[in-house]
Amino acid sequence: MEVPAVSFIIKRLGVLLTEEAKFLYDVSNDVQQICVELNRMQCFLQDADYAIQSDLVDARVNNWFAEIRKLAYEIEDILETYVIEVSSKRIKKGFQNTLIRFTCIYREWWLDGYDVRIEIDDIKDIISALTASLRAYGLKSTGEEVISRWAFESQQELRQQELRQSYQHVVEEDFVGFEEDLNKVVKHLQRVGDCTPGRVVSIFGMGGWGKTTLAKKVYHHKDVRSHFEGLAWVCISQQYKRRDILEEIFINLVPERKKDVVRMTYNELFEQLYKVQQSKKCLVVLDDIWSIEAWKSLEPAFPNGNTGSKILLTTRHKILASLIDPYSIIHELRCLNDEESWDLLQKKSLLRRDGRDSRVLDTYKEALGRKMVKLCAGVPLAIIVLGGLLARKHTLVEWETVYQKVRLHEWNGKLIQRDNVVSKVLALSYHDLPHQLKPCFLYFGHFLEDCEIDAERLYHLWIADGIIVDDDRVGNEAIMDVAKRYLGALAQRCMVQVQVQKYTQRINYCRIHDLMLDLCLSKAKMNDFLKIIHLQCETDLADCFSTTSTTTAPKIRKLAIHLNRDVKRVVLPELKTTKHLRSILFCNLRRVNKSSIELNSHFKYFKLLRNLDLEGLKLNEKSVKSIGNIISLRYLSFRSCFVPKWHSSICKLKYLQTLDLRGCDFNLGEEIVLHSMEGLRHLFISSNWNFRNKFKLDELSNLETFEGFNTWGCDVNDLFKLISLQQLEATFSETDNSQDFVAFIDYLNISANHLRQTSLSVYFSFEEDESTILKQLLGCRHLYKLSIFGFIPELPKYQDFSRSIINLQLCSCKLQEDPMPTLERLLFLQFLNLDFDAFVGDKMVCSANGFPQLKTLQLQCLMHFKEWEVERGALPKLSVLAIHYCQRLEMVPEGLRFIDTLQEFTIEEMSETFNNRLLVIDGEEGEDFDKVRHVPFVNIR
Repeated sequence: MEVPAVSFIIKRLGVLLTEEAKFLYDVSNDVQQICVELNRMQCFLQDADYAIQSDLVDARVNNWFAEIRKLAYEIEDILETYVIEVSSKRIKKGFQNTLIRFTCIYREWWLDGYDVRIEIDDIKDIISALTASLRAYGLKSTGEEVISRWAFESQQELRQQELRQSYQHVVEEDFVGFEEDLNKVVKHLQRVGDCTPGRVVSIFGMGGWGKTTLAKKVYHHKDVRSHFEGLAWVCISQQYKRRDILEEIFINLVPERKKDVVRMTYNELFEQLYKVQQSKKCLVVLDDIWSIEAWKSLEPAFPNGNTGSKILLTTRHKILASLIDPYSIIHELRCLNDEESWDLLQKKSLLRRDGRDSRVLDTYKEALGRKMVKLCAGVPLAIIVLGGLLARKHTLVEWETVYQKVRLHEWNGKLIQRDNVVSKVLALSYHDLPHQLKPCFLYFGHFLEDCEIDAERLYHLWIADGIIVDDDRVGNEAIMDVAKRYLGALAQRCMVQVQVQKYTQRINYCRIHDLMLDLCLSKAKMNDFLKIIHLQCETDLADCFSTTSTTTAPKIRKLAIHLNRDVKRVVLPELKTTKHLRSILFCNLRRVNKSSIELNSHFKYFKLLRNLDLEGLKLNEKSVKSIGNIISLRYLSFRSCFVPKWHSSICKLKYLQTLDLRGCDFNLGEEIVLHSMEGLRHLFISSNWNFRNKFKLDELSNLETFEGFNTWGCDVNDLFKLISLQQLEATFSETDNSQDFVAFIDYLNISANHLRQTSLSVYFSFEEDESTILKQLLGCRHLYKLSIFGFIPELPKYQDFSRSIINLQLCSCKLQEDPMPTLERLLFLQFLNLDFDAFVGDKMVCSANGFPQLKTLQLQCLMHFKEWEVERGALPKLSVLAIHYCQRLEMVPEGLRFIDTLQEFTIEEMSETFNNRLLVIDGEEGEDFDKVRHVPFVNIR
């Protein structure tokens, strides 16, 4: 459907007219007229959306849609090219000789504007012809167009209200109908001592049937965790890379030998994996394996016979498990029955996370819901996506509309059509998206199947590409908040899967189901949104661009390059067919030796490029220099790149908003100067001790986010120049320079009124006269997250802690007195981590009414910690509790049973004495603890 493409361009044109008014003055009226016409066409497109979903339009109308999209892109190309040409001439000539050169410069700009007006007039003529052709197609009368526009605007208002709502993101899947399957698979994996090897257990089912969901439940099951000594999970899928898979398995099974992987040959890797699985009981999950060829490429790594190690695989091909092992156990998934299907739909559309109804469900709605879910043929993915669609529909009329669309496809419950059922429901979920979300969803097509996508990276790409603009903000909302809200909306609709940071409830990573990715790619292709190149050898890129016709084939504007492991060198061709590119993303998932792929390009024809993500590539000096000529660049990532020499031309990128230098390999000792970058909003550098390059920051007056500030690479005095800084993440080694540390504290307390959030990690080597410095640090304003590493003799009084601190980590502090009486009086503390001998005493007490806001508590590697008392009324909002490697702790406090909010309780690597006592607590006396307090699990490892 062309609505997202056209609305996306209209929004971009509006931004261009606003931001570049000084360049577009002569043509602004013409552009505004085109925007009006495109808006009218957009109304028609929106109204025709239902017909397109129903396959009720013919080829002529589809061609009309394609022409609109082509024109929308064309006008954007013309205007951006014009702005760049005028801007480049102004930068090149400057104003030193303005009086002498004024006449010539004015004449050149006027001629450029004249050429643009001619091109715009041509487009206006084509638009007029297209508008006249609407009546010939017989789709709309004048009266219907008025009604259509009113309906469109009303619907837009409703959808805008919908997008303003907040969303609660959830990691875990709702598990319905598979409880018996879970128990069976767990028992199969625990079976030992049989005469037959039985080393393979296979979960078989079609796409969307819940194979991976079940496998994840098995993988994290406490009985499986206690039975096997080593566990590894890898996703195979269709685009598998053998070396990456083997390395990932090895690192999971033998994490202490992670560094050895780089030096291993294939033969050594196979041999070592084979021996590991012989020497200890291991479970390796091969998720989504498609072919026997994939298995044969991995087979030498897995021992035959009954070694105690097992393989759990998920597949869509039933015979595959038998070909791998004739004694394999095949567990075939069934579809959900009507009641299970209805239960799952309710969980996704009607229930809150606490299991209570979020709204009243009347008889008519339930009848409609049961009819709709019956048409999903018991396929869990179809039901989940349908539930996500209905979750935003609150009225009976809205449910009836969805039901009519579902019925329109004349589905039935026959097994042979279940794949079609899933695809139809997924397509319906896409068409129901508000137009703001459609390009956000299509952007997922850039990424490899089954890869984890960093949510923060995705936000910056959306914003830099113009998919999200300032006009999308609501109230005082920041543009980054809009991006988070949009990803939350996609997660709420079950169109993407998200991984939530349990401490902050923010999305860390997201991924997309392979069937949903298929839908994404098909819609992206339909909208000419994205081109993907699976690069197998050096010549592929040149061949792709050289065969692209500028007259018949659509112009490439967004490009994702998926790199094969064997590729050693990438050459971006210098062709005219590349000049329309707005985005280039390299997807390089190598986990070791990332900089082995060399990039060679002078970026001559990439003037319109807005996003350039080069993660994991090795650049030459000319490539780095030429990047400074990409004047339109908004997002630039050198993450994990090898950069032989930093070049000052990067600082000429006046529109650049985001610069990512994390993990960047510069020449040792080279000073990286960043200055006069007025457009830069977000800067990320490495805070790792291994990166000893110096960073000089000057005239970054609009910088809002700075992550990676550290004392060994940055000057504290540069912070005072960042007058717009709102978020700061810093690592400070107090022993490097105590004067700098004092200056930094002064900066936080005196000069940083613009800061909203500061995250700080401090490494102390404490001396007796430094207690004053510690008090000053703890009292810093805007300090929301603080990690203290190193010895401190005692904690200051609770009054010395800033009220802004909500996240506190203490590590290796060797506190002898119980820290809880102080910490529990911090009224706004939400996350607390006591790690590695933070406390070296033997008893801690949490008193009644202590820790009024604490949500997460982690106690790990407290080797002397023996007794813990929790009084009734303490920790009233605790939801996550983790106790790791506290091997002298004798038992769980009885007071935990009074905490109503506890949802997750993990215990790992405790003493045998502790485990035995815990089992008693979790037995007859503990039944009430689990049942009444709604604790989903007590996970013992």
